[in-house]
Amino acid sequence: MSLRTALYDWHAAHGATFVPFAGYDMPVHYGSIKAEHHAVRTGAGLFDVSHMSNLWVTGPNAAAALARRTPSDPNVVPLGKGKYTVVLNPDGTILDDAFYFKVADDRFYVIPNAGRNVAVGDALRGEGAKVEDVSSSTSIFALQGPKAKEILAAATPDAAPKFHHLVTMRIAGVECMVSGTGYTGEKGVELYLPAAQSKAVWEHLMKVGASANLQPIGLGARDTLRLEKGYCLAGNEFEGGRTPIEAGLAWVMDWNGDFHGKSRLREQMESGDHDKLVGLVQESGIPRHGYPIQRSGARIGQVTSGTQSPTTGKSIALGYVRGAAVGDAVEVEVRGKPQPATVVKTPFV
Repeated sequence: MSLRTALYDWHAAHGATFVPFAGYDMPVHYGSIKAEHHAVRTGAGLFDVSHMSNLWVTGPNAAAALARRTPSDPNVVPLGKGKYTVVLNPDGTILDDAFYFKVADDRFYVIPNAGRNVAVGDALRGEGAKVEDVSSSTSIFALQGPKAKEILAAATPDAAPKFHHLVTMRIAGVECMVSGTGYTGEKGVELYLPAAQSKAVWEHLMKVGASANLQPIGLGARDTLRLEKGYCLAGNEFEGGRTPIEAGLAWVMDWNGDFHGKSRLREQMESGDHDKLVGLVQESGIPRHGYPIQRSGARIGQVTSGTQSPTTGKSIALGYVRGAAVGDAVEVEVRGKPQPATVVKTPFV
């Protein structure tokens, strides 16, 4: 039986269409993915992303465990600040990407992707950290868009977090942790709160946001929004044992640490002899996950994510290629027919 977030009944009552995702029945849209996408780009949208994972990583070995399993140094992260990173397998491939927030020197709040709580928790326990999995008792909301901060200010007098910082705010009488983060490329925040009290907070935000035309947003627009910004989706871009170097995430690497797979990743970084995640734009046909990427009839890679961009009207994709660079002409095989495409820098928007 599929899991449901605490707001399932609210979503159903407001016309949501549901899809199974990571073991949950999640709203994919409330009528139109395109309309919801534009609502976030131009105003504000509220997402229920309570299918995401929530871990408290604590104890005297907490920082060391994170330093081994992520290419980062938690000791230099200021209190209250967050860090986007990747959780590594022993061979240096990506187990997951995640945010962690430093709440104390020996206490970190870690947000892995949906369905990755057990794998990431076990990895950190294996390094000696104490891990408490609070995924089932925690709701996560994302308030995103140019008007998001305006709506948050109307919802509470408490000070909003700075970019990539975590603060505590009281909203509708509920104590919430709120971070200056998101997955849309727009201004906004994410809220972490007790699932049992989440409906009151959700309805309060919708009420105070009504004058700004705040809309509930499903996973469909969440995917098109993140893809326009070139953000990775764990189940797609990390599929098949990819490394952070291949995935274009070398910028998260702190090479001073002693993390898993360091020697292999350094060799890969220095040689440049590896697949690379790139952006693609094509004028016709819609690229989808798994479609082959070709050049002069020879396969050089495959699409990991693709859609028609609601903002540009063009077909866009992320994909791994070998031996292609920005500006190169390639073809994406769409339903057996090669469609001309160009390798481009991301973000697309």
